[in-house]
Amino acid sequence: MSQILSSLSVWFHALATVVFIGHFVLLAGIYLPALSKNGTALSAISKRSRPWMYASLIVLMVTGIYLTLVDPNYQGIGNFNNFWAVMMLVKHILILAMIAMGFWYNAILRVGPMMSSNNPEQAIVRFRKYVNGMAVCGVLVLLLTALAQVE
Repeated sequence: MSQILSSLSVWFHALATVVFIGHFVLLAGIYLPALSKNGTALSAISKRSRPWMYASLIVLMVTGIYLTLVDPNYQGIGNFNNFWAVMMLVKHILILAMIAMGFWYNAILRVGPMMSSNNPEQAIVRFRKYVNGMAVCGVLVLLLTALAQVE
């Protein structure tokens, strides 16, 4: 039973990672450059992606907690005596920074709704900074995950 649960957790964790990080990488590399003059379309993409982003974060949290607890490298909360634990710490600090960045740009600056206004240029510039930052952080999260697995 634990093999099935672990396999399902890895699968859902990977799927949620693809949704969350893949969204920002594709947005930064393909959609934003192609739609950089269309604030309404970018705003719609931002609005429609929100439930997917929240769902993927919940799946990442639930499966991540389980996968951490069953990982043989995990030595307890606050114990960073091995390379894996240090990589996981840095990775999770980066993920918290991504969540904070998302809150700042979406809840405080309200960049998504600003892009569908009559003068979206400033909002699109802010949105570009946000998306590029999230894409870079996401790629770094993947790198840290890979480094932790190589030990």
